[in-house]
Amino acid sequence: SPKILQLQQTHIDEAVRLEPTLSIYSPEIWRRAHDTFQNHGLETVNFLRIVTGNPGVLKRTPERIVSSLEIWRACQFGEQLLHLLLTKYPELLDVSDAHQLLSHIGYLKSRVSTSKNVWKLLMNSPDLVAQSEESVEQKLNHMIDVMRIEIPEIVKSAALSLPLEELRNRHKFLVRLGLFKPRPAKADPNEPTTNPKLYQITDTSEKTFATKICHVTLPEYEAFKELYAKEQESKQRKSKEEEDFSDEDE
Repeated sequence: SPKILQLQQTHIDEAVRLEPTLSIYSPEIWRRAHDTFQNHGLETVNFLRIVTGNPGVLKRTPERIVSSLEIWRACQFGEQLLHLLLTKYPELLDVSDAHQLLSHIGYLKSRVSTSKNVWKLLMNSPDLVAQSEESVEQKLNHMIDVMRIEIPEIVKSAALSLPLEELRNRHKFLVRLGLFKPRPAKADPNEPTTNPKLYQITDTSEKTFATKICHVTLPEYEAFKELYAKEQESKQRKSKEEEDFSDEDE
């Protein structure tokens, strides 16, 4: 479709139909925000998606909008990818702590090796910006060290949006059913595997995961989760008792 260059009243009407809270703003406010985004390379179509997805952006001063864009520019995804990300998840324009964002992005890049991979992670899991480094680290370690999954497969999934416990549960359940075998440490990552793909394991509802990936019923998966939680608890209790016991020997 050709790029729409000017903001028309019909665009405003359509946006208000999608997001009625936008009806209180004057045409001046609409133009001011639109021109600010347009000066920074975001087309009218992107602008309209952004304000219907995150209505608070419309009334922000041009300075504040530009400052949000600059924070994200510093992540170095390149303009085109950045525009795709912000248009898909306009809530990301609420990020205001540049230092925190950059250190988080730097950490992610240290784990997945390129800015493009970090961008792919965010396109699948925008909630990553709000997760602690420790939480992300535990999940990545589980996927890489325990499940032996390679980075290219991780960035194609929304696995990092799952809580660690749910990631472990799904993995463990597949292992017990004989549907998931970790690759040997020296295996060629390109060697085909019969394991389900990571996105099939993680980017599905519990019901879909149980019925389509594991070929069981949802209640069977739920029963497994309860049992597995109890197993973990008794393991932790045992190891604590052993620790207490060895403390007494000293």
